[in-house]
Amino acid sequence: MSDELFNREEFISYFRDEAEELLQQIDADLLRLEEFVSSGETDPEIVNSLFRALHTVKGSAGMLGFTDVQNLAHKLENLCDLLRKERMPLSESAVDLLFTGRDLLTELVEAAIGTHEAPGGVDEYIRKLDQFTSIYEETAHVIEGRMGEQHSFDEAAAAEEEQVGNVDVEAFEAEVARLLAEAESRKAPAPPPVPAFEEAPPQPVAAVPAEPVRPAPQPPAPAAADKAPAKNGEQKRSSIHQTIRVDIERLDALLNLVGELVINRTRISDIANTLERLMGTKGTNGQVMANSGVIAPLAKDLADSAGLLARTTNEIQESIMKVRMVPIGQVFDRFPRLVRDVAKARGKEVQLVISGAETDLDKTIVDEVGEPLMHLLRNNVDHGIEAPDEREKMGKPRAGTISLNAYHEGNQIIIEVSDDGAGINLEKVRARALKQGLISADDRLSDREIVELIFTPGFSTAEVVSDVSGRGVGMDVVKRNITRLKGVFDVDTVPGQGTRFTIKLPLTLAIIQALLVRVAEELYAIPLDSVIESQRVEMSDVRTVHGNEVITLRGQVVPLVRIAEFFQLDGKRDPDKVMIVIVGLQGRQVGLVVDSFEGEQEIVIKPLSDVVGRIAGISGATILGNGSISLIIDVHSLVSEAYSGGKVARAEFSGV
Repeated sequence: MSDELFNREEFISYFRDEAEELLQQIDADLLRLEEFVSSGETDPEIVNSLFRALHTVKGSAGMLGFTDVQNLAHKLENLCDLLRKERMPLSESAVDLLFTGRDLLTELVEAAIGTHEAPGGVDEYIRKLDQFTSIYEETAHVIEGRMGEQHSFDEAAAAEEEQVGNVDVEAFEAEVARLLAEAESRKAPAPPPVPAFEEAPPQPVAAVPAEPVRPAPQPPAPAAADKAPAKNGEQKRSSIHQTIRVDIERLDALLNLVGELVINRTRISDIANTLERLMGTKGTNGQVMANSGVIAPLAKDLADSAGLLARTTNEIQESIMKVRMVPIGQVFDRFPRLVRDVAKARGKEVQLVISGAETDLDKTIVDEVGEPLMHLLRNNVDHGIEAPDEREKMGKPRAGTISLNAYHEGNQIIIEVSDDGAGINLEKVRARALKQGLISADDRLSDREIVELIFTPGFSTAEVVSDVSGRGVGMDVVKRNITRLKGVFDVDTVPGQGTRFTIKLPLTLAIIQALLVRVAEELYAIPLDSVIESQRVEMSDVRTVHGNEVITLRGQVVPLVRIAEFFQLDGKRDPDKVMIVIVGLQGRQVGLVVDSFEGEQEIVIKPLSDVVGRIAGISGATILGNGSISLIIDVHSLVSEAYSGGKVARAEFSGV
């Protein structure tokens, strides 16, 4: 086949995306299947879904020549086939084998597409899997009277007991007894199958012949009904073909073009407004401009065209943003398995409740929010949820509950991770911070400030380092990543009742509403979602405490940050009044002192060049309608600067 007809790299890309979805589905099916272990029953729908997913992975891998993936998928398919045909009982050992196989299959897929190295222990796992399945296959052969020649039942059972020591023996023996009973019942006389729509005539008692029983002919009605699912399948396939996979880089390029269109739209609007303003300006002789009769209609046409362009651009922008939106459930689907594994490793019983998985979010943010949420959930299981016996003593259910919820609020998405565990032990956090030298014994810290100590790099309250926690890596990663996404992170905890982590993220990182302010002849943009209010304050209301300017706003001490001094601009202070923009972050408020307000505007965020590097207090830049560049203020860094070193706490303590 020519390269034009078979682009291997393109097919590998399709295989990677398809395998990722199927492996995620396998994980979800296994978690659902595990719930049936205690009852000893199985759900045929779940087993069939598992079988189909493994079969699809096997077929796609075989087409591309990924023999290792194909072989393991085939082995796992055999195990699911035994469950599907009820030749094997559902046991914890079988589910654990499937979970391990799923993980190995993921690593083999990653190795096949070249993103990771080949995993070890695959041959050992396959040998163990073969030994496990051979027991039930040989048992089925015994019951059906077709004993294999390679192994006797006793030899296979002994080998299986040696290799797989954690097999559920009682369930196995019960299944063998059931199958033997069914085989024994086949020796009794039985009438041939009769179609449901006919009345079964009485049958004489007769011995069943030794030859296999031929199935009765199917009636026409069920046969016709069987065609209905095929038609539904055709409709489903038809609907699938209405969607296409698009590389995110293409969408990024398209979004950049939309950003340029937004900039030019703003520029045209500014030109139209300027022209309209000039038309109303009188000349030196007190008369309106001589050419106003000619220019006025053109100015009106330009204004109308600018308005139409604005509406069209907004529609294009909204359409592009919707194309980039994906359900956050793509991330949430990873976590049930994570919670299950961590809880099992820590000997805890935990139930994860997910809601709002259909909430849409920008693809870029969805890809980045997974790691912070993973650390939060691991923290909830390890530090939040108590041991089952301890929960019983406290009057709680043995199984703890962790809730993961997402919903829209304005132009933000809110993600909440909460548990009904022990909450954050503030005294323990303070003691550990003292031990690590993060604070001194004389520091007066509020409950919120104590809670924020857990986000310090290297901080951990775990007494023993394990594979789950204890190294002080996790919560600092959460806060750093959320801040990088221009998000806000907050914690609420009640000792003995639980903890709730709240993450607020923008729907997109590309185009935002901003408040333009002027400082020393320079224009700056402040993200509007951080702005609480703007006001003019008399200098007599400004106090200086320990060298820091503050004001009292509705009973709360608000520190001031003079933008001109922060960026070392040649700005002069107004001795009578100050213009202040009150911004808020995580319950903290800061007043940014500016020279004037220039109004609101939709801006396109442009990252700073690597040549410029990172600038403290600046998160990016934007191009305004007149072609000039405006720097975007990083509210998070300014708030952190204002509250660093306990400045506000000392001001409050001073009674300001």
